[in-house]
Amino acid sequence: MYQPDFLSAEEEASLVAEVASLTLSEAHFHQYRARRRVAMFGEGAGDEAGRAQDDGALAVCSPFPPFLSSIRERVAAWRGVPVAHFVQALVTEYQPGVPIGWHRDAPQYGIVVGLSLAAAARMRFRPVDATGPRNPSFAIELAPRSAYVMQGDIRARWQHHIPPVSRLRYSITLRTLVKRVATA
Repeated sequence: MYQPDFLSAEEEASLVAEVASLTLSEAHFHQYRARRRVAMFGEGAGDEAGRAQDDGALAVCSPFPPFLSSIRERVAAWRGVPVAHFVQALVTEYQPGVPIGWHRDAPQYGIVVGLSLAAAARMRFRPVDATGPRNPSFAIELAPRSAYVMQGDIRARWQHHIPPVSRLRYSITLRTLVKRVATA
Protein backbone atom coordinates (compact mmCIF):
# COMPACT_ATOMS: atom_id res chain seq x y z
CA MET A 1 0.00 0.00 0.00
CA TYR A 2 1.28 3.44 -0.94
CA GLN A 3 -0.16 6.78 0.19
CA PRO A 4 1.12 9.93 -1.54
CA ASP A 5 0.92 13.17 0.45
CA PHE A 6 0.51 11.35 3.76
CA LEU A 7 2.14 14.43 5.28
CA SER A 8 1.57 18.08 4.41
CA ALA A 9 4.52 20.22 3.31
CA GLU A 10 4.44 21.93 6.73
CA GLU A 11 4.45 18.59 8.58
CA GLU A 12 7.34 17.39 6.46
CA ALA A 13 9.36 20.56 7.14
CA SER A 14 8.78 20.16 10.87
CA LEU A 15 9.81 16.48 10.79
CA VAL A 16 12.93 17.21 8.73
CA ALA A 17 13.96 19.84 11.29
CA GLU A 18 13.42 17.37 14.15
CA VAL A 19 15.27 14.58 12.35
CA ALA A 20 18.17 16.89 11.46
CA SER A 21 18.59 17.67 15.16
CA LEU A 22 18.99 13.99 16.14
CA THR A 23 22.34 12.37 16.88
CA LEU A 24 22.71 9.82 14.11
CA SER A 25 25.16 6.90 14.08
CA GLU A 26 26.55 4.81 11.25
CA ALA A 27 24.33 1.81 10.59
CA HIS A 28 25.86 -1.65 10.78
CA PHE A 29 24.65 -4.79 9.05
CA HIS A 30 26.32 -8.03 10.08
CA GLN A 31 30.04 -7.21 9.95
CA TYR A 32 29.57 -4.37 7.46
CA ARG A 33 29.33 -0.67 8.11
CA ALA A 34 26.60 0.92 6.02
CA ARG A 35 26.99 4.40 4.59
CA ARG A 36 23.65 5.60 5.89
CA ARG A 37 23.23 7.05 9.37
CA VAL A 38 20.45 6.07 11.76
CA ALA A 39 18.80 6.62 15.11
CA MET A 40 16.60 3.93 16.65
CA PHE A 41 13.84 4.36 19.22
CA GLY A 42 11.68 1.92 21.16
CA GLU A 43 12.54 -1.77 20.93
CA GLY A 44 15.02 -2.50 18.23
CA ALA A 45 17.88 -4.50 16.96
CA GLY A 46 21.13 -3.33 18.44
CA ASP A 47 24.53 -4.49 19.51
CA GLU A 48 25.84 -4.63 23.06
CA ALA A 49 26.88 -0.97 22.91
CA GLY A 50 23.37 0.11 21.94
CA ARG A 51 24.32 0.94 18.36
CA ALA A 52 21.57 0.35 15.84
CA GLN A 53 21.89 -2.77 13.71
CA ASP A 54 19.25 -4.23 11.45
CA ASP A 55 20.29 -7.81 12.14
CA GLY A 56 20.75 -8.05 15.91
CA ALA A 57 18.57 -9.28 18.74
CA LEU A 58 15.90 -7.02 20.17
CA ALA A 59 17.30 -4.42 22.51
CA VAL A 60 15.73 -1.50 24.31
CA CYS A 61 16.71 1.73 22.60
CA SER A 62 15.89 5.31 23.53
CA PRO A 63 12.20 6.03 24.11
CA PHE A 64 10.17 7.60 21.32
CA PRO A 65 10.70 11.38 21.29
CA PRO A 66 7.48 13.45 21.19
CA PHE A 67 7.67 14.15 17.46
CA LEU A 68 7.91 10.42 16.69
CA SER A 69 5.18 9.57 19.20
CA SER A 70 2.72 11.74 17.30
CA ILE A 71 3.74 10.16 13.97
CA ARG A 72 3.41 6.71 15.57
CA GLU A 73 -0.14 7.56 16.69
CA ARG A 74 -1.09 8.83 13.24
CA VAL A 75 0.34 5.77 11.47
CA ALA A 76 -1.41 3.43 13.93
CA ALA A 77 -4.76 5.15 13.32
CA TRP A 78 -4.21 5.01 9.54
CA ARG A 79 -3.44 1.28 9.66
CA GLY A 80 -6.05 0.42 12.31
CA VAL A 81 -3.41 -1.05 14.62
CA PRO A 82 -3.05 -0.25 18.34
CA VAL A 83 -0.33 2.36 18.88
CA ALA A 84 1.55 0.10 21.30
CA HIS A 85 2.08 -2.46 18.53
CA PHE A 86 4.44 -0.09 16.73
CA VAL A 87 7.41 -0.87 18.96
CA GLN A 88 10.23 0.60 16.90
CA ALA A 89 11.04 3.74 14.96
CA LEU A 90 14.13 3.84 12.79
CA VAL A 91 15.18 7.23 11.44
CA THR A 92 17.57 6.99 8.50
CA GLU A 93 19.60 9.63 6.70
CA TYR A 94 20.62 8.99 3.10
CA GLN A 95 23.28 11.42 1.87
CA PRO A 96 23.55 11.85 -1.93
CA GLY A 97 25.02 8.70 -3.45
CA VAL A 98 23.98 6.45 -0.55
CA PRO A 99 21.85 3.35 -1.27
CA ILE A 100 20.40 0.59 0.85
CA GLY A 101 21.11 -2.89 -0.51
CA TRP A 102 18.73 -5.73 -1.21
CA HIS A 103 17.16 -7.04 2.00
CA ARG A 104 14.05 -8.01 3.88
CA ASP A 105 13.35 -6.51 7.27
CA ALA A 106 14.19 -8.93 10.10
CA PRO A 107 11.60 -11.72 10.55
CA GLN A 108 10.62 -10.69 14.08
CA TYR A 109 8.97 -7.59 12.59
CA GLY A 110 5.44 -7.67 11.22
CA ILE A 111 3.97 -4.55 9.68
CA VAL A 112 6.53 -2.08 8.36
CA VAL A 113 5.45 1.49 7.57
CA GLY A 114 7.85 3.95 5.99
CA LEU A 115 7.63 7.71 5.57
CA SER A 116 9.76 9.38 2.91
CA LEU A 117 11.10 12.87 3.67
CA ALA A 118 12.97 15.65 1.83
CA ALA A 119 13.59 13.89 -1.51
CA ALA A 120 12.16 11.19 -3.72
CA ALA A 121 13.60 7.69 -3.93
CA ARG A 122 12.86 4.67 -6.05
CA MET A 123 12.20 1.46 -4.10
CA ARG A 124 12.79 -1.69 -6.13
CA PHE A 125 11.42 -5.14 -5.31
CA ARG A 126 12.49 -8.63 -6.37
CA PRO A 127 11.45 -12.13 -5.30
CA VAL A 128 13.39 -13.69 -2.42
CA ASP A 129 13.28 -17.14 -4.00
CA ALA A 130 16.80 -17.75 -5.30
CA THR A 131 15.51 -20.22 -7.91
CA GLY A 132 13.23 -17.65 -9.49
CA PRO A 133 14.13 -14.63 -11.58
CA ARG A 134 16.32 -12.20 -9.63
CA ASN A 135 15.77 -9.16 -11.82
CA PRO A 136 13.78 -6.39 -10.18
CA SER A 137 10.15 -7.22 -10.75
CA PHE A 138 8.71 -3.83 -9.98
CA ALA A 139 9.52 -0.48 -8.43
CA ILE A 140 7.65 2.37 -6.82
CA GLU A 141 8.59 6.01 -6.59
CA LEU A 142 8.57 7.17 -2.97
CA ALA A 143 7.66 10.83 -3.23
CA PRO A 144 8.53 13.20 -0.40
CA ARG A 145 5.77 13.19 2.26
CA SER A 146 4.51 9.77 1.17
CA ALA A 147 3.93 6.67 3.28
CA TYR A 148 4.11 3.01 2.32
CA VAL A 149 3.20 -0.24 4.07
CA MET A 150 4.90 -3.61 3.77
CA GLN A 151 3.14 -6.62 5.25
CA GLY A 152 2.06 -10.10 4.21
CA ASP A 153 3.57 -11.44 0.98
CA ILE A 154 5.57 -8.30 0.21
CA ARG A 155 7.36 -8.80 3.56
CA ALA A 156 7.72 -12.57 3.31
CA ARG A 157 8.44 -13.21 -0.36
CA TRP A 158 10.13 -10.07 -1.66
CA GLN A 159 13.35 -8.18 -1.03
CA HIS A 160 13.58 -4.44 -1.51
CA HIS A 161 16.31 -1.88 -1.96
CA ILE A 162 16.79 1.78 -2.75
CA PRO A 163 19.45 2.73 -5.32
CA PRO A 164 21.74 5.67 -4.50
CA VAL A 165 19.76 8.85 -3.92
CA SER A 166 20.63 12.08 -5.71
CA ARG A 167 19.61 14.44 -2.88
CA LEU A 168 19.63 14.30 0.90
CA ARG A 169 16.74 12.10 1.99
CA TYR A 170 15.39 10.93 5.32
CA SER A 171 13.05 8.09 6.15
CA ILE A 172 11.13 7.15 9.26
CA THR A 173 10.36 3.44 9.51
CA LEU A 174 7.88 2.16 12.09
CA ARG A 175 7.67 -1.56 12.82
CA THR A 176 5.44 -3.92 14.75
CA LEU A 177 6.55 -7.24 16.21
CA VAL A 178 4.99 -10.37 14.72
CA LYS A 179 4.21 -11.86 18.15
CA ARG A 180 2.38 -8.72 19.32
CA VAL A 181 0.26 -8.36 16.19
CA ALA A 182 -0.57 -12.08 16.15
CA THR A 183 -1.86 -12.03 19.74
CA ALA A 184 -3.95 -8.87 19.39
